[in-house]
Amino acid sequence: MSDIGILNDPVSLIQIALILGSPGFLLGAIPGALLWRRHRLAGALLGAVAGFALWLTGWMVIKDVI
Repeated sequence: MSDIGILNDPVSLIQIALILGSPGFLLGAIPGALLWRRHRLAGALLGAVAGFALWLTGWMVIKDVI
């Protein structure tokens, strides 16, 4: 038996992306909250999204996925 195709469903792929990009949430949320002092929650949210995208993209480039 082979386990190669076990992680090809959309839910598993989303979970893998969230796990691999999760350090970007924290690394983006902290500067986002500090830089946008009037709206810290919105800054943290925008920073987390940007950090996640940058971290996941960087990971994929380093691992030659894209």
